[in-house]
Amino acid sequence: MTTLRKAYGSYEIAKVCGVSPNTTWRWIRDGKLPSFKTGGGQRRVWNEDLSLFLKDLGIPVPSKLMGAAAGATRVLIVDDEEDVRYTLKRMIRKFWPKAEISEAANGFDAGQKLLDLLPHVMLLDIALPGVDGFEICRTVRAHPKIKNVKILAISGYSVEEWGKKVIEAGADAFLQKPIELETCRQAIQKWMEAPR
Repeated sequence: MTTLRKAYGSYEIAKVCGVSPNTTWRWIRDGKLPSFKTGGGQRRVWNEDLSLFLKDLGIPVPSKLMGAAAGATRVLIVDDEEDVRYTLKRMIRKFWPKAEISEAANGFDAGQKLLDLLPHVMLLDIALPGVDGFEICRTVRAHPKIKNVKILAISGYSVEEWGKKVIEAGADAFLQKPIELETCRQAIQKWMEAPR
């Protein structure tokens, strides 16, 4: 999804972060905050670099820094089967064309992307290589930055076998594979359309 780029000066950054302009200048000077020089020699910081910097400091990122995509629902699809990821991505694009969609093929990548992207919704295969979906659910619910992510767990195992177990681990809902796309759409609709 395309985001509008905007460059911020030290005074604007200071206002966003609640610090003095001198503090923001030191961050820039010391290389903690990536910047560039304008034709007139002024230092500026792109909105995406400032967003990442704020996330690293644990400061909430104002929606204006995220540009045009600020209100878009961010979705993370985690499945080791490429065709399943592709099918789910197509379904989401069809019904929610403005959604920002990311993918992960294993539990390790999912963990990295959860913290980098801070998704609103995650479609999570339970039987993943390495870190399984149960562990990911427990990790999400225990982490202050991502504990509110809505999780739709999916698996080839039946509801009777894994449904209750995965809900107890922290998933919000469970669907059995093969996934019926209309059922999947209905399961995540309320999360996709919730106000941001």
